[in-house]
Amino acid sequence: MINIALDEKKTSVSIRYNGYYKVVILLSIISYCGYAKKASLELIHIVFWSLRNETNYQVLIDLAHQQRNSLVPWTFEHGIEEVLSLGLINGYIERVNVTQTLEIKITDKGNEVINAIEKFELFQEEIDRIKALGKIPKKRLNDANKNWKLI
Repeated sequence: MINIALDEKKTSVSIRYNGYYKVVILLSIISYCGYAKKASLELIHIVFWSLRNETNYQVLIDLAHQQRNSLVPWTFEHGIEEVLSLGLINGYIERVNVTQTLEIKITDKGNEVINAIEKFELFQEEIDRIKALGKIPKKRLNDANKNWKLI
């Protein structure tokens, strides 16, 4: 008879997979990249995409600073519906319709979270990268998405 013994080894899971980490990133995107504390789902997805790696980030920062006028094909952020749900359930964000477009608005409670994160200097690298993007106008984003070309 063979006896099998399993040793349980603890594994470290990156903070980047934590739902509340992503909520903080979402609040930062709305706060620093959106206008009037609101952001479209498209803007939220594309900023999350840009934070995945340096190449993606460089594409978006070039667009934000008007050094390019097109985007490479980008992908939606997986699991964003859970992040939005966490934000809505906790009262950090709310949905608003702006000219027949759904946008996500940061609430006073969400602003309190961002202020506390800034006060304690948490997630500074990520937040500084988001701040560096600055406000990205909808028109610039829409025009850049129209310039996709298949090779």
